[in-house]
This record gives sequence, C-alpha cells and structure tokens, in this order.
Amino acid sequence: MGCFPSTRTKTFVQIADRLCTYNRAGKIPVKVRNKLGAVIGSQNITFQATDPILITSKEITLGSDKVLISSCVLPGLDPRGEYKKKCQDNCFYLYDESGILCCLFDGHGNQGELVAEFCQTIIEKLFYHEHALLSSNPDKFIRMATDRCDKELSQNTQDIDPEYSGCTGVLIYLTPSVIHCGSVGDSRGMIATTVKPEVLPAPPANLGAEREILAGVKQKRKSFVETQIFSIQLTQDQKPEDPEELQRIVNCGGRVQRLTDNLGNKIGPYRVWKQNANVPGLAMSRSIGDMIAKNIGVISEPVCTTYHRSPGDLFIVIGSDGIWDAMDNEDVGTFVECYRDKCKSNMSNHCVGVDICPSNSCIAQIVSEEARLRWYTIVEEEDVMIDDISCIVIEIRKNIGGGIKHSKRPVPMEEVSQEVPEGEGEGLRRAPTIKEITVRDPRRGSFVSDKIEGIDFLGEGEKK
Repeated sequence: MGCFPSTRTKTFVQIADRLCTYNRAGKIPVKVRNKLGAVIGSQNITFQATDPILITSKEITLGSDKVLISSCVLPGLDPRGEYKKKCQDNCFYLYDESGILCCLFDGHGNQGELVAEFCQTIIEKLFYHEHALLSSNPDKFIRMATDRCDKELSQNTQDIDPEYSGCTGVLIYLTPSVIHCGSVGDSRGMIATTVKPEVLPAPPANLGAEREILAGVKQKRKSFVETQIFSIQLTQDQKPEDPEELQRIVNCGGRVQRLTDNLGNKIGPYRVWKQNANVPGLAMSRSIGDMIAKNIGVISEPVCTTYHRSPGDLFIVIGSDGIWDAMDNEDVGTFVECYRDKCKSNMSNHCVGVDICPSNSCIAQIVSEEARLRWYTIVEEEDVMIDDISCIVIEIRKNIGGGIKHSKRPVPMEEVSQEVPEGEGEGLRRAPTIKEITVRDPRRGSFVSDKIEGIDFLGEGEKK
C-alpha cells in the first residue's frame, strides 16, 4: 500500500486541519418524512452552537509520571431554538500524592443538573474525610460513595426532588500502578494503550443498530496514527436489556420495553417502566436518584473493575453518553492520539463565540466538539436535540518504565479522500417542526411523559 508523495501528504494535512476546525455557526438539512416514515425532502436551519460551561487543563505529578488532565462540558441544545435545554452534565477531579480521583455525572429528569451537583458535593467531602479508605480499598470507597450519594439524596433537605430525577456516575481512581473504576449507568471510561491486556476489565459496549447511521461519518472522519493502539473499555455500561439487569428488574415487578410509534415501529433504547404505568421510562438499569425506579429493580450499586497499568498506556477518556452515542471506543482512541499533541496543554481561560481548533483548545474540548459534530448526523436522520457532552482526558506523559514517544505515520492513499464535502464541519443543522414527521424517541432523560402524541407506551410487542 503506497503512501502519498510530499505534496499530497501536505494536502491531507490541510484537509485534516479543516476537519478539526469547529465553527460556531452553521446549518444542517434534516430529513423530512411523511406519516408513513418516507423521506419527502429536507429543510435547513441555522443557529449558534453553545460554548463550554466548564473547561480545565492541569499537569499533575503522580509517582514517576507527569499526568496532564483536561476537562470540558458542552451544553446540549435544541437546534430549532424551541426548547431551552438545561445542561445536566458535571465532571471534576481531585488529587494528592497518592492518586487522582476523576468523577463524571450525567443528570436526567427535571432536576438532573441539581442531582449531579449534589453528587459532587458529597464526593468532595468523602475524598477528604474518607481518604484512608480510598487509599487502602478504592473499590470499597467507590461503592460507599455512590451509595452515600443515593441515600443522602433521598433524605436531602434541599430543594431537590429525586423521584423522577437522577444521574449516571463514573468514578475512576488513578494510582501509579492500578486504575480502579466504578460506574452507575451508561457514562463510560476507556484507556488507550499499545499493549493489549490479557484480561479485559469490562466488555466493550454493544453499539446496536441505531449507530448504523454514523458508519459513513465515522469512515469519512477516521483518524490515523502510526502506532497501533488498543481502546480498552474500563467501565461496564448498564442497560435494562442486559440479561442480569433485566432479570433483577422483572423480579422486582418492573418491565423493560421500547417505545412504539403510531405505525407500530419500535424506537429508541429499552427503558424501565412500572408494570401498569407509563413511568419512569429510564433508559438505564442503574442510577443515582430516580427514587421511583428504585421500587422496580433500578439500583445505585456501581459495577467496579480494575486495570493494572502497563508501560504502553497513553491516556484515559471518561465521557457521558453524549460522547459514546456519537463515537465508539476505537474512534475516540485514535482521534485523541492523533490530535492531543497539537492541543494547548495549559488553559487558564477559553475562547467564547469563536471557531474552535486544537491550537486554541485542550484535547478534552476537541474530542467533545468532534462528538457534537457527529451528532449532526443523528439530528439530520432523527430530528432530536443534541445531548449534553462532558469529557475528561487524562494523558500519561511519561509512562512507567520510561517515556515512550509515538510518532504519526504518513497516511496511505487508500485511507483518505482528497476532497472535503461542501460545508463539512460547518456548525449544526436541523429543520423546523414538520407535523407529518414520524414521531421520534425523545431519547434523553429519565421521565417520559405519557402525553407524547403517536407513541404507544404499553405495546405488547416488546413487553417482558
């Protein structure tokens, strides 16, 4: 397989730079469908993308490593501008000489953002008051922390109603030799490494048929690096249809099924419902909060895993489902490895209202922007709002056993087209309301109202 001569390699670099520039204004043509679901045209809408509400970058010494941590939270949005979406994601990290604790919470429901903030308050207190437990038994600390968040939330005297609001959670504790992980729900952590472990810490997520629409954009925007890297999932997603999760929910009197549109088509993810009521519609089998769902088998106990570090470890990525709904583990791994050396390593502030590229952003923001760009394809096909996107990237700058430098390889001719489609990378696109469009799954949030026109919540086809 031949490589580009120097002039063509330069052309590719120019293309790659364009593909990694994210404009704040743009348009998207959304497919317009009739009542039978057939595409009858498309419409454009223009608007402004949201800026981050949180962005950080900091270098930390951990044992013999220099660790660079960056984080970003991009608020979701309704491209139509018809609904003011609250950002419900939250992420942060705490550290000392023993290790680094990274936490990410993705809220849902009417008060999901308050639940995510509440969890941060609890974790910060525990980090200082129970640090001996964190150092001696990280898995026990992670289980205790999520349990404490759930219990104190149910007993809180603040203005938070956790009946139909909650959040996912990922807690990852990085030490010089081991990574301890715990997850509740469908937010996720992964590690990119050049040495594939003999035993995987968690099974890779099943993307399902709904990701088929992203196959084309994945190929078109694929990143390339010289060294083969393995994107290893550190945490386990918990979905209601997973056999063990499903059995627990059914045993507790719940049911698991998908929504049904007015044509009888099953849409969106499997959800947890009361046996004879159209609530809560939770699209995960474990969560913090969601007290109404705790009576039908939804639990707050995290699934804990461990990963023993190796000299080939490059970086860790922790993300909400706003990342993983648009990119798979391999996508994220190769993308971060391709662009992280081009990004700013220290950020005291961030650009607002301007186009984003690696030279003015940290890697956590760039991967978040890339995920949002790929969401445009989901919007074009499904006419939904763009989810909140949050991300923490932990770069291991000097690995155990000595520093390892991974250079980029020339890109083979067969692996990249020389033209960028008109408008590629230019902002967001979505159409005005079309009343005859087939009803889509709201997709986001814990509670789904039973007043959505055209949706049958109690269809027998998927009842368990």
